[in-house]
Amino acid sequence: MSYEIDQLKLSEQIISIAKKVSVTAGLYIFLTFIIVSVVYVVGLISLIGSPDAFIKLSNQKTAEEFIATNATEILILNTVASIFMHYFLGGIYGMIKKVNAQPYADLASAFKTIFSKQGLKVLNVIIIIQIVNTAISYYLELAGFGLVGLGISLLFQLLTYFTIPAIYISNFNITKSLNFSIQTVNQKPGFLFAFIAFTYLLSFIGILFFGIGIILTLPLNYIVAYSLYTHITEQQA
Repeated sequence: MSYEIDQLKLSEQIISIAKKVSVTAGLYIFLTFIIVSVVYVVGLISLIGSPDAFIKLSNQKTAEEFIATNATEILILNTVASIFMHYFLGGIYGMIKKVNAQPYADLASAFKTIFSKQGLKVLNVIIIIQIVNTAISYYLELAGFGLVGLGISLLFQLLTYFTIPAIYISNFNITKSLNFSIQTVNQKPGFLFAFIAFTYLLSFIGILFFGIGIILTLPLNYIVAYSLYTHITEQQA
């Protein structure tokens, strides 16, 4: 499997999609943050026991004691929240696909995407990736190799970068999507790492604007992933 990256053509595709979908995708991300935050707070309250006890976590000493005595439960809750976040944000791929057939994106296409057969496959993939990633990082952290765990986590995320687009765009099964992603990244690991890292840097610049700007810049990650995937697969058609 061989491919070349036409950076000019790829950039034009990214800009074209961003103009059509960024604002609506930003709104969808805002709604996703609300949903995941509610799930997370409900999970914390269930661990603590009552809303009143949850409010007491504003005290630093109380919060530190709670974290120390419930480290495993919090790790599980964080993993579940991360799964929900990645699952819902995958709906952006449905919005991008929709703008290829019409001049605007809508929220309905995002929800139709995640609540579909492809969405179920994506959920399974996300669960697998998050559990494996969390387990490796956790045990390496316990063994005193936190930096090694971080490096392996980043490598794992890079190798599985195209897994979700492959399911949503090409309707690959779980095994085929994972194999495709790993093989594709292995062709040009240096370029893809640098390109993706730069994209993440740009998207998270929004944090500087009191966290609000990230709603407008975070869709760039999904637009780039979609554009890279279609740019590569078009050469193999």
